[in-house]
Amino acid sequence: MTFASDPPQLADVFELPTQNGVAQNEDELSRAERIDNHVQELLDAHLTNNASDIDAAFAELYRLGVKKDRAIERILMLWADKHHLDISTNVGVRQNVKGRVIGQAKEGKGLRQQLPGFGIDKDLHLLVSDAAAGKTTALCELVTVMTARDKGFLDHQTPRTDPDDDPRKTAIVIASDGEGSAFSMWEDYLNSINGLDRGANVEIWAQDEDTGETAWNVSLHNLERLIKRLAEGDVCVVVMDTANAVFRGAGINTGTGPIETYLRLLKQIVCRHCSLWISQHTNRNSGNTIKAIGGHPAFQEVPSVVHLIEVKEQADGLKQRIWHVLKLRGSPYRRFAYVLANGELTVTDGHFYQNCREQVLVTLHRQISDGGFTTPGELIRHTKRPQQSIYSALNELRAAKLVKPRGRGYRLTAAGQQLVDSLRIAS
Repeated sequence: MTFASDPPQLADVFELPTQNGVAQNEDELSRAERIDNHVQELLDAHLTNNASDIDAAFAELYRLGVKKDRAIERILMLWADKHHLDISTNVGVRQNVKGRVIGQAKEGKGLRQQLPGFGIDKDLHLLVSDAAAGKTTALCELVTVMTARDKGFLDHQTPRTDPDDDPRKTAIVIASDGEGSAFSMWEDYLNSINGLDRGANVEIWAQDEDTGETAWNVSLHNLERLIKRLAEGDVCVVVMDTANAVFRGAGINTGTGPIETYLRLLKQIVCRHCSLWISQHTNRNSGNTIKAIGGHPAFQEVPSVVHLIEVKEQADGLKQRIWHVLKLRGSPYRRFAYVLANGELTVTDGHFYQNCREQVLVTLHRQISDGGFTTPGELIRHTKRPQQSIYSALNELRAAKLVKPRGRGYRLTAAGQQLVDSLRIAS
């Protein structure tokens, strides 16, 4: 286990003027001591979840020139040091440390894909999408396959790769988004994929008005609870839904707050035991690359794995969900389309078409692949387009030398097949 270095001196953290490592005068030293005392008061207030004491400590620190984000970073470092967690990014270089020689070094921890094609054991994952794009359904499938171990996830057939006697059999879902309705929402979504019937073992942390439980957030007293629960050793994955909810619930701005420090802290807490998945929103209209992740740049940089769900509307008015594996160490980028049908997330053949002509071309390709008829009547039946639209599309495709007549039906030309291939989502 890696232990934190000594916490930075206050003169360094809060940029007090120093000379040879010593505060320049007694006034500065007195100010440093007062800052130190109020930081400790702030930490104690967070651990007891005393809102009035928290506000008072922040106010005193502000009077001493310490901004809120800097004060939060300081108490996080103190708290992490107490729990032997290393969240520093500027650890000093140790003396007399030699590099390891390939072939002579002891076997390292390395990276191990626990859920092939999607997840790394004991690492941080991010799942990104717009609202109503299907994050919760996908996460329900994730916790089901992780605990039931009945099959692989989405386009991979291999189930979770841990030994059969691995004691980690429970998924913790921190359902902070949705407030009082979060538990019922997750219950409904799990039922939609037959999760419980398949053997899912899911523990939901959500607001409960009957017991007085509030929505979980990243306040230190909640992190203490998480540490104690994970110490039981039976958790295989922790899901936090959503990043906005768990950070804003603690008064942290997801765009400008100390997000990198929090992400590193969460990774240290959870990923000593299991994998951590956090859901996050996108920057709207920003495409489907890593830059589409909303909020602080740390959401792009800190996680080892990033997935994105994109929803696109086709020419027939139906929405198509496309899963992008944007970042998975040791694996290339890939994408595929999927649907929820009959209680199961199923990968589709994944063509995306934006107009009637492309829809006809894709439908023609499917009919040929399935050995079906390719007459105009069959194309009308499968596309549900008006007769005139189908005949106009066929005329345009023939003029562009993308299709050609064969008997009563049509066939694709080489150029037509090339265009169909370019419309394919799977890669």
